[in-house]
Amino acid sequence: MRSLKLVSQKTLVMDEHEAIEPQPGQETISVVYCALCRTDAKMWAHGHRDLRLPRVLGHEIFGLTKSGAPVLVWPGEACGRCSLCHRGQENLCPEMKILGFNKDGGLAEQINVSQSALIPVPEGLPGRIACLAEPLACCLNALGQTELRSERLLILGAGPVGLLMGLAARARGASVLIVEKNAERLQHSEELRRRLSIAANTGVSDTDFDVCINAASAHETLAQGLDSLRSGGRFCLFSGLSGSDSIPVGKLNEIHYRQLHLSGAYGCTRKQMAQAVAVLNEYKAEAELLLEVEISLEEVGVWLERIAAGRVLKVVVDLTRPIGSAKHL
Repeated sequence: MRSLKLVSQKTLVMDEHEAIEPQPGQETISVVYCALCRTDAKMWAHGHRDLRLPRVLGHEIFGLTKSGAPVLVWPGEACGRCSLCHRGQENLCPEMKILGFNKDGGLAEQINVSQSALIPVPEGLPGRIACLAEPLACCLNALGQTELRSERLLILGAGPVGLLMGLAARARGASVLIVEKNAERLQHSEELRRRLSIAANTGVSDTDFDVCINAASAHETLAQGLDSLRSGGRFCLFSGLSGSDSIPVGKLNEIHYRQLHLSGAYGCTRKQMAQAVAVLNEYKAEAELLLEVEISLEEVGVWLERIAAGRVLKVVVDLTRPIGSAKHL
């Protein structure tokens, strides 16, 4: 069995070894597709709070059971005993282990996972599109924190997650504006936004949005988002903020004076992943526009560098594809 391990910063090594037998309660999944995201690129380039090396990356996983059933893998492993797990908030479990972070992930030909982590994929939903269920489920989590209805939503950032956030919001009937200061990136997503009737701009001029969600890590998105809200509006901190700049107390006091609501969103639950599958099945033609290329396992390093630089949307690793046969979609 082949797997691709991150052994040190920007160093990936192909590992060939015997397949490991599943433990009781686990099932062996033959990985067909594993999508890459900005977090994978960040871990490859700089590390991560929850990353332990050496590690097989990859947490957006589609594969087949031994019986040939198509499934997605919820990448979390929660304790199932704590109060958060009992409330259906297993994504916040204090004992959480995540594939590709503190456990080996999907950049491998086979992976053993808990049977409870498997989510069926309906017939007619291609596996490469189904891979988007995990990031889309994270977006559904954020929208749930804001209790978004048919309202005005501002999304800061037009990367893959920002666009998936827009898709999920439009599925709820919301009016969406995506702000992205990189005009080239906006142009990259023009067809998807046209199909979903999502407006876009390089800056924010309105100050009466009901909800704002940051899908970019720049520290100024918090202040920018708070300024864009009507009084009583809701801001969800979806992307963790980068940099060490402090936030002015006066800006935080706006939460008090204008009775704004500030929440956070992290990861997703199994239920949200199942909900995301249903959304993708309805919007598969639109979601497919996010996919730019299918690559082999050997080509991951080159494309992680491009993802880190923000030059591509979604890259999908096809574990059955031979080296040098990247397919642009």
